[in-house]
Amino acid sequence: MVEPSEIARQIQEKYKIIGRTEELHKIILAHSVGKNILIEGEVGVGKTTLARAVSSFLDSEFYRIDCSEEVLQHSLVGFFDPPLVIAKGYIEESYVYGPLPSAMQKGGCLFINEINRMPESTQNALLTALDERILDIPKLKKIIANNGFFVIATQNPTAHIGVTVMGEALKDRFVWIKLDYQSSEEEMQIIVQEVGLNDDGVIIAQISQQIIQATRNTTSLRRGSSIRGAIDLAALMDKEGDRKSTKNWINNAIMALYNKIELEDGINKTKSEIITDIVLATLNKSDFQ
Repeated sequence: MVEPSEIARQIQEKYKIIGRTEELHKIILAHSVGKNILIEGEVGVGKTTLARAVSSFLDSEFYRIDCSEEVLQHSLVGFFDPPLVIAKGYIEESYVYGPLPSAMQKGGCLFINEINRMPESTQNALLTALDERILDIPKLKKIIANNGFFVIATQNPTAHIGVTVMGEALKDRFVWIKLDYQSSEEEMQIIVQEVGLNDDGVIIAQISQQIIQATRNTTSLRRGSSIRGAIDLAALMDKEGDRKSTKNWINNAIMALYNKIELEDGINKTKSEIITDIVLATLNKSDFQ
């Protein structure tokens, strides 16, 4: 039997995942004993990336549902197509399967993105499938999950706007894994890899990482930038003719980060002003100028 830590290493190598050794170990371990997995972390920490990598490595078909207040039970389970029901009746040919029964029948991975944005009434449709691996579809049939079926769900921290409190019964059916931001060194490696920077571009990755790190530490922001902000900033700066221009750094940082941060309540400054202050402070501390 291959140890979870060895499988984690193989996933890292195959899918070029930097770091996340401990988290991958936990996911593989939970899967090996048949547990449903709930990954919690800020936007952009790689929750979906890990889920896709694990599913692909296990040769499982990947069925994804992105949650919002508009995701009702039929979005998850499926529905009878009215014209087909009129023509043929309540038979399987008239039914449009949702991602839950599709994953169960195929023995695949059901990936529930931001499960704490799913309405509670829709959450309840998951209970027997998660617990007993059974789903009863009225007027059609009872589905018993094939071997290999597993569930990975993600959620943003409860402090985020627009989330729904998960019911206790649903939470009880998951094991919980936390994803924090990665270390500065790992984030720099990711930026270099994703942007395709050469040796001359490493300093761009370093400054971009320092800028997003500063957005996470300022009290003016409720939420700082994910690593996507640094990747976008580094990609923009890599194509600039003058990489040492303060103006270029400010303009590109505003472009890259504006949609990735949230102001704290009661802050008088705009997002652009806060980003400008952070960029100037970061550049002043560097020897890049």
